[in-house]
Amino acid sequence: MDLPTESLVKPRLSSESSGRSGIALPSAMFALVAAGILAAGMFAFADLSAKATLNQERSTRAVHVAEAGLNHAVSVLRTSLRMHSFARLFRGVDNFIPTADDGTLTAGGGYAGFAAGEQIPVGGRAFDGGTYFVTVTDDPADGDANAMSDLNGRVLVRCRAVMADGATAEVSAIVGSIPQPGFAADGNAAFAGGPDILGPCGGAHANGNISSIGGGPTISTQVSATGTVTGNWDKPDASPAPKVPGADPIDIPDLTPADYCTGTNATQADFRLLAGGVAQNAAGVGIAVPLGWVYNAGTLTWTLTGVGGLPITPPAGTYCVTGNAYVQGSVGTAAAPRQMSVIATGSIRIEGTPYMRADHDDGILALAGGDLYLAGNAAAGATSYSGLLYARAQCLATGNFVAIGQLICANNAQPVGATEWTAVHDISGNFTLTFDCSANVFNRRRVLYWYPRIGA
Repeated sequence: MDLPTESLVKPRLSSESSGRSGIALPSAMFALVAAGILAAGMFAFADLSAKATLNQERSTRAVHVAEAGLNHAVSVLRTSLRMHSFARLFRGVDNFIPTADDGTLTAGGGYAGFAAGEQIPVGGRAFDGGTYFVTVTDDPADGDANAMSDLNGRVLVRCRAVMADGATAEVSAIVGSIPQPGFAADGNAAFAGGPDILGPCGGAHANGNISSIGGGPTISTQVSATGTVTGNWDKPDASPAPKVPGADPIDIPDLTPADYCTGTNATQADFRLLAGGVAQNAAGVGIAVPLGWVYNAGTLTWTLTGVGGLPITPPAGTYCVTGNAYVQGSVGTAAAPRQMSVIATGSIRIEGTPYMRADHDDGILALAGGDLYLAGNAAAGATSYSGLLYARAQCLATGNFVAIGQLICANNAQPVGATEWTAVHDISGNFTLTFDCSANVFNRRRVLYWYPRIGA
């Protein structure tokens, strides 16, 4: 039997082969470590990405809740609280400062017609997994250095959202008003003579037809109506004023004296002149009838007049009158207009040579539940009336008075007991009404600017 010729002893490897064999294990371990690091990095990146996505989702949801709060606040300012001025809202439902409800949109039984479902409590309102809080404060650009007054018709609405998972966001917005013209009325309005309606918002509008006869009024902007516009209308430079028939209607809120003379708002009524000839102060305590006022039970009318033609200076303040109010003769002087507001459940008539400026926080000079009859004469360079002039029924304006503010006529039916001084909106004479677009309870509110902030 032949023996195998191959050696049974394995030959020795060369030094080169031995070296390559020696680094195999470290190379494999390095590859494993590198792969592990890469995998860990990928997992870490994925985790960070997931967390970033989650944080972004939380932030986005918080912004959405804050925006919901802003939308809610703007809706309330344009509807249920549209009749309240910004300055009134700064003071909160209790109408006092400083208190916890300043600038909040909660009623607690205060603001008339403000349903509980519309309110935003001081403790916030739950919405979509979070809670939003809303405050209304003075616009920083207002410029009057008084946080409780409104000079430019704009406010800062701040809406802060806090989510259940801890995310927060804030949306702040400047909410402002779109001023109405100096004269605005529901229904038809007839002009005669040569009254002037001047100023940056010196226009005239009727939710109906508007007409003029004779030379025609002078207006600074335009005359408009949802129906027809007829007659002569000139601008101050004697050129024809723009006529806009078929215009969109203007929203004229239906105000009532009760909105300002009852409930928590009664605190702004310095004097209450009641049926039967009795008077009370803001607390409802009986007082002597204020100087110059006399009651006529037959006509349900409180009359303010001077004695012997001399000027009279009744106590300054806001008068809430049950029945009709008649201001005649000389009240105040051209150099020192009397600061007083008259709010009556019936009609209001003012004539003679009065000099009056609004006392009410909302800039209301005269608010009639019935008709508003406005007349009078003013000395050269003097102003008869300063403030908002409002009739819930019809307006009659005549004479040669000078007014700064707005004349608004709502065209409702006469309340029981009110004296009817006119059945239509009758605007005549040669008076001058100047309106500078100042904010008041009527101006339509909208968001002018807004900016969000995450993690507020």
